[in-house]
Amino acid sequence: MKEHDNPLPRLIYLTSLQLQGHADNVLRPHGLTLEQLHPLKIILLEGGAVNQRSLCGLAAKTPANMTRILDRLTAKGFIKRKPDPNDRRAYIIHLTPTGKTLVNEVAALFAGYLNKIMHNISDKDESCCRQVLEQISNNLGLISPKAV
Repeated sequence: MKEHDNPLPRLIYLTSLQLQGHADNVLRPHGLTLEQLHPLKIILLEGGAVNQRSLCGLAAKTPANMTRILDRLTAKGFIKRKPDPNDRRAYIIHLTPTGKTLVNEVAALFAGYLNKIMHNISDKDESCCRQVLEQISNNLGLISPKAV
């Protein structure tokens, strides 16, 4: 199969898998996966604490999947769950000092990693790629899987 024989959606999928696997290898020495880093970064950006339900939406994860991720992060001492004073069925997720330190360290490491990934990609090509991916995302939002 030639390089251009892969349909664009398949190429995006394969690149996504490769990126996630590679990122997981970079994060492994820090006791994290990319899936675990994402909510930690969101919590930090939200001021160090966020409602679990909101976190699911911000991270685009189902409640069951997010609970599994948070269980692992709690066991590692990176977060704490505290009851939401406004909703007895909900929790507020807080970064621990260890979690905050880790996210800041890994964010700096990851910035360098992302720069290496983007090496030799011009601003023009990045802009074009961004436009195409945003249009694909918009199109996906307009299509019902049942209509296909």
